[in-house]
Amino acid sequence: VVFAKSGAGKSYFVKLEALRSLVFGAEIIIIDVEEEYKMLCEAVGGDFISFSSNSKSRINPFDLSNIAVEGENELGQKILSLHTLLKLIFKTMTSTEEAILDRALIETYRIKGITPDPETQMTKEPPVMEDLYKVLLGADEPEAKGMAERLERYIKGSLAGIFDAQSNVNLSSKMTVFSTKNLEDILRPIAFYIILDFIWTK
Repeated sequence: VVFAKSGAGKSYFVKLEALRSLVFGAEIIIIDVEEEYKMLCEAVGGDFISFSSNSKSRINPFDLSNIAVEGENELGQKILSLHTLLKLIFKTMTSTEEAILDRALIETYRIKGITPDPETQMTKEPPVMEDLYKVLLGADEPEAKGMAERLERYIKGSLAGIFDAQSNVNLSSKMTVFSTKNLEDILRPIAFYIILDFIWTK
């Protein structure tokens, strides 16, 4: 963490450290809320990825790593991560809703052929947010339908089009900058979480 007064050179220092690290072979990943790293990214031939409702860039929060690690339950870890994401989206959740969501997430992956078996996690295409929406909508509990209604705006409504499709972002560059400047304020905390989880998964 870099703390200093305004104008003291925080951004300059961080950019300089990024360039120095690149020289030594590091991979640099930046979440840029003000688009102040765009010129630097372009200068070093990096990938600048801007997120907005009009952007073609997509991140699927249901992605799995496609790498089997002995003794690890990746699907279980991903479902826990999705619980946190959906708490950000829903703002509040009751214990009943959390239990329903857990069952719905497991069912959403199962419909796509993905189970705790690592082999299925490496070979099957992951679900997307709309798949979870359909599972919740088709459930018997009234709480499930309520959650589906709260999720609908991220799939069909005013906030649709960013996190409800298969990922098309590639982390192959030595510098990758994710810009969230053009996102609606309500989406920024969700975007931060999804981007960080995507990076961690990859």
